[in-house]
Amino acid sequence: MLRAILPYPYQIEVTKLRQTEFHKIRQQLDVLHLAWVTEWKRRQDDFQIENIRFPHDPNWNKRIFSLQAAHDGEIWFWRATRVFLTGGLASI
Repeated sequence: MLRAILPYPYQIEVTKLRQTEFHKIRQQLDVLHLAWVTEWKRRQDDFQIENIRFPHDPNWNKRIFSLQAAHDGEIWFWRATRVFLTGGLASI
C-alpha cells in the first residue's frame, strides 16, 4: 500500500562542491569544539570540592533514625515497631 502512495524511493544527491563545503564546516566545528573543551577543562581545575561539614559516617545504616536501619530491622526499636504494626494490621 505504501508503494502506491510513494512509488519511487527518495534520493538525495550531493555535488562535490557541497561535499567540500560540508567538510570545511565540519573542520571549523571540530576546531571550535576542541577550543571549548580545552577552556572548559581549564576552568574545572579551579573548582575543588570541600567536604568539611559532612564527614563520612561508616555506621550511617545502623543509626536508630536511619531509613536503611528501619528497612533492615537490625535495631530492636524497628523490629518492635514492625511487630506492632503487623499485629495491628492483622487485627483489622
